[in-house]
Formats: sequence, structure tokens, C-alpha cells
Amino acid sequence: MHEEGLVLAVVGAVELLLLASLSAVVFRRIRFPYTIGLVVVGVLLALAPEDLRALEPLRHIRLTPDVVLYIFVPTLIFPAAVRLDPRLLRENLAPILLLACPGVALSAAIVAGAVGAVTPLSWEAALLFGALIAATDPIAVVALFKEMKVPARLAVLVEGESLLNDAVALVLFSVVLTVAQSGAVGATPILQGAADFVLVSVGGLAVGAVLAMVYARMARLDESDPLVEIALSVVLAYSAFVVAHHYLHVSGIMAVVGAGLAGGALRRGRLETGTRASLEHYWSYAEFVANSSVFLYLGMRGNAFLHRLLDRTAPERSYIVAAILAVFIARLIAVTGFVRLSNRVVPIEPIGWRQQAVIIWGGGLRGALPMVMALSLPLDFEQRPLIVDMTAGVVLFTLLIQGTTVGRLIRAAEPR
Repeated sequence: MHEEGLVLAVVGAVELLLLASLSAVVFRRIRFPYTIGLVVVGVLLALAPEDLRALEPLRHIRLTPDVVLYIFVPTLIFPAAVRLDPRLLRENLAPILLLACPGVALSAAIVAGAVGAVTPLSWEAALLFGALIAATDPIAVVALFKEMKVPARLAVLVEGESLLNDAVALVLFSVVLTVAQSGAVGATPILQGAADFVLVSVGGLAVGAVLAMVYARMARLDESDPLVEIALSVVLAYSAFVVAHHYLHVSGIMAVVGAGLAGGALRRGRLETGTRASLEHYWSYAEFVANSSVFLYLGMRGNAFLHRLLDRTAPERSYIVAAILAVFIARLIAVTGFVRLSNRVVPIEPIGWRQQAVIIWGGGLRGALPMVMALSLPLDFEQRPLIVDMTAGVVLFTLLIQGTTVGRLIRAAEPR
């Protein structure tokens, strides 16, 4: 890298941290969700005049799909998995799995049917869109719910679902894309997809758990130095994702979840107070930087989408509105249906309608991961532009509308 490019990258990173810090102060003082506020800031930055040279280093930063996956996903997923309450997770595992597995498949089918009927998308393209948009985004959901300090059980339900459902969506997406490109239709791709889902999900969890055991043994070599604990936890988070996603071709997200759950369980009782505090402080800072980068990126990409939206005809804009409505209706049907099933057959405290409302509205956020899947479509895929714009429309709607209004629902769902 030439010196000029290196200076631009460094100054861009410094500007990002400065902007994130100032935004955090402002948004927390006006009691506005910080992560959602960063999306707004990103849009405003993108709207700023091109000749404003002070922003050139920040605009120089490009977050490609691979950067989001390999750099930011481990940082954001690992501490969220560590924080999950193991007892609450076990007690609520049935509704979480219902929402994360058949719930995602049902949502994908409903969205595909709706957009396939009212938009120009072919049925293969509609299924692709349904698959990539069906799963809630753990980056967006975890960030918002951590900031709002929701009740413990509700947090486990929503965050647990968002951490587990991406394996389903990714497998659905890859199976439908393969079918669309090859033209092979029938029972074989469906059965292969089901087998892939089991392999990808269970394999990812197993990779994370095995690496967590290695991490726990290594950490015992010197339990007096918090810096060693921090370094080893970073090694665990990133090695779990890379080994699973790149080398073994199983779910990297599930591997990071497995690493966080197993690593947290193995080390929770052995950490000294000072070491635990240092570890929490480090990961809080890492989450702050990663969230700032991802949500600013979403805002800046959202501006490009808004410019394209202005150039589209009224019928083309209606396709994006139809996608937003289809995603919401699918979420409503899946949550109410599977929560009602869970309430009837699982011997745990029923999930009330107030909590269901939060799960539907606040737990239905989409963010960086659907955009990553949409942008990963081959450039020569015939209906790629419309899929990307529909995805961007749903992401911006869920972040800017649902994300800013869920606070009242959360307060209404709190125990009285």
C-alpha cells in the first residue's frame, strides 16, 4: 500500500472513531438508539457535498461483504453468545428453535410467494429474496437489544433466535441459488438442502465447542494476566469463524455462537474479578467500533439506494413497498403461529402477547447480513438490481422505523 493510501486509511479510521464517539454522546443524551442513529449519520455523510475534502478519508473506507463477515461478525457475535444466560437459554430453547428453524423456512416461503406474485421477479429470484431476507440479523438485533436493556427472558428469546437462524437462511439461500443457476428442480435439492442445514449448523457448533475447550486449557496456563485472557478470547472468536466458514465450509456464525457459549461456560467460574472486568471492557470497546463501522456503512449504502429509488418509476417503487409488507406479514404469521404452538406443548411460562409484539417488531430487524447475501449474488444474475434494492428497502425500513419505535413496546412488555 502506498503511503498516501495508508494515510487515508488511518485518517479515515480516526474520523470514524471520532464521529462514533460524538454520535454516542449526542444520541444517548437525547435518548435515541445509538446504532439506529449511526445509520442516519451515515445517510447524512453520503449526502454531504463531494468536494468536502474533510470527509474524503472516511469515504475511502470500503466495507465489502468479506470484510463484514471476517472482521466484524466474530467481534459482534462472540460476546453476544457469551452473555446469553445458559439457564434461560435452556428453558426457552424450544420456542427459540421453532422460530429459528421452521419459522425462518415459513417466512421465506411466505415472502417468496408474495413478491413472486406482485413483482417482476421470477419464482427462483423470489425464493432467493425470501431466503436472504427471512432471517433476522444478529448484528442489528443484538446491538439494539443490548443498548435498550430489555428484560432477561425477552432478550434471550430474541437474541437466541437471531444468533441461530442465520444458518437456516444461508443454507436456503445457497440451495435456491444452486437450483436457479443449474435449473435442477425436484425432491433431491430439497433433501440435499435439509442435509446441508444439519451439517452446516451442527458442524459449526461442534467446531466452536472444540476450539473453546482448547482455549479453556490454554487459558489455565496463566490465569493471573488479563491480557492473556483477552488475547486468547480473540483468537477463539476469529479462529472459530475462519476454520468453520473458510476451511470446513460449515456455518461460521454457528461456530462463533458455539465458541461463545462453550467458552463462557468453561471460563465463567475461573475468572478473577479484575480479569472478568478487563475482558468485558475489551469486548465492549470492540463491539462499539464494529457497530459504528457497520451501521455507518449501512447508512452510506442506504443513500445510494435512495438515489436509485428516486430514478425508479412508481410501479418499481411499489415493488419495494410490497417487499416490506411481505416481510412484516411473514414475521407476524411465523411468530404468532410458532409461539402459540410453543405455549401449548412446552411446559414453560407462556410467552405473552406483549412479548410477542416485541419479538415481531423489534426482533424483526434486518441489517448487514442480508445486504451481504444480496451483494454476493453473481453480477450477471438477471434480476440482481431489483433484489438488492428490495433488500436495502427492507433493511432501512426495519432499522429506521421499527428500530426507533420498539422502545415503547419493550417498556410495555416489562413485568409489572
